[in-house]
Amino acid sequence: MPCSFKVLRGCWLLYYQGEMADNQCLLEEGLYTDLTSCGFPTATIKFLKPVEYVFAEPSVSLFALEFCEGRELHFQDAVGSILNMDLHFYTKSVWVRSGLWIAYEGGNFLGKQILLEPSEISNWTEFSGWKVIGSLRPIKQPAVFLRIKNRAQDKYLTVTGNLTDARATSVCISPYNGKHDQIWHYSQGLFESKVNGACLDVIGGRDVPGAKVALWAKHGKERQKWKVNKDGTISSYLDDNLVLDIKGGNYYDRNYIIVNQIQKGKHAQKWEIEIL
Repeated sequence: MPCSFKVLRGCWLLYYQGEMADNQCLLEEGLYTDLTSCGFPTATIKFLKPVEYVFAEPSVSLFALEFCEGRELHFQDAVGSILNMDLHFYTKSVWVRSGLWIAYEGGNFLGKQILLEPSEISNWTEFSGWKVIGSLRPIKQPAVFLRIKNRAQDKYLTVTGNLTDARATSVCISPYNGKHDQIWHYSQGLFESKVNGACLDVIGGRDVPGAKVALWAKHGKERQKWKVNKDGTISSYLDDNLVLDIKGGNYYDRNYIIVNQIQKGKHAQKWEIEIL
């Protein structure tokens, strides 16, 4: 049985044998010199699996009643003690709105762990076997470089125009070319172009169908923030119902990118993320 680990890339979830059932332990990038440093006592390791990358800013809500009702505590960052936030708050249900989180039975990120993925957990005790959540934090997923491919046309999101001036730069789809103008850097909700450092932006911040998407100098506001959904759509933080789409039509800008209302079954709104 292995006694130490070194995680070179990404995050991994380790399952080990507990008294009643398999328990979880998150391994992030770094060196774990022994099992205790991994966060669990000496035990039988069952298996290890990678944690899929989630392209979204972390957000979670804890509720004082079942079915995500009653008093709510909302978090976007790590919290070392739930009871320090509210002395009389006991978690009855959880809504993981986005991102991946690790919940700890004890405070200060100690004790048993559970990976929380985007979902609504109507009864926390029934789900976890715990009476309370002591502390929790978002998983620190490393920033990555990637390509974004449209499923309908098998083409890639590409920067076009004057690459030295973000204000004169458009975004379209085009065949694979192996160049930097098709490579993006994702971090903290932003898609940043490798070619000039500008970010994918809903121009003018207009949260309406048909609004143009292009590059703009990085400012980190909602118009530049994006979330990749499980169904393959990429939604804007301006409005969850506005997703990346291809403009279409018969004019010169038919391959340019806009935001549009979600249309069920429209493959032009579906994208694949290729991590490099």
